[in-house]
Amino acid sequence: MYNPANLNECEKEKKLRHRHVADKIMLSIGLIASLSSIPQILKIYQTSSVEGISLLTQLIALATVIAWFIYGLYIKNKPLIITTSLTTVILGTVVVQILIYQ
Repeated sequence: MYNPANLNECEKEKKLRHRHVADKIMLSIGLIASLSSIPQILKIYQTSSVEGISLLTQLIALATVIAWFIYGLYIKNKPLIITTSLTTVILGTVVVQILIYQ
């Protein structure tokens, strides 16, 4: 017998499964993007030089990542929260290094 309520639940479950896959993919991409600044941190640490690195650019990037982090908290999106918190720490480290070695 046809049950529209059951069909609706199946559709919701299918969308939820797709959302979990998308969340995992975006988490992976976000982690890669977050970790991409680590070589910059290492180079600054090894050379004690921040020549060619813009403090303003790093501060703007840090501010936007913090805004995305707050938005992630607001919408309760774990991948966004995880990746932006990691990026905040990494960009914050670059900003501190610029201030120290400038």
